[in-house]
Amino acid sequence: MDIEYLLIRKIRELANLITKNRDADIRELGLTTAQADTLLYFAENPGKSIVDLKSFFHITHQTAQGLVQRMAEKGLLVVSISRNNQRYKQIFLTEKAQSIYNNMLENGTNTGNALLNGMNSEEKKQFQALIDLGLKNLNHVQGE
Repeated sequence: MDIEYLLIRKIRELANLITKNRDADIRELGLTTAQADTLLYFAENPGKSIVDLKSFFHITHQTAQGLVQRMAEKGLLVVSISRNNQRYKQIFLTEKAQSIYNNMLENGTNTGNALLNGMNSEEKKQFQALIDLGLKNLNHVQGE
């Protein structure tokens, strides 16, 4: 078997395990992994829009819109019209979401710590650099 094929299978397995572990970590918060990532995005980028979320996560507009709508229904996000542009809808965390965000920051490193366990500082940097390069390469292919 080609190394490329084996690596892709292992990366897929890693992604599935990360999602499974993160789901277990955030289940008590009443969120899915996608919702947790959305909450993190808007916590770090207040006032951004559904289009910004879509572009950041490379998902469809419908998926981004569905995430925001469900989270707004849960009382986690507020969508408001921009003062500068009536067509631009800005998204912000509610107080409830801010509390969940703070909890996620405190407890959210469990999966990362488990993944990086046994790696020294240099290996962690190398791992990050290789992941970044792989993402850059795939994003370049998607852009063609």
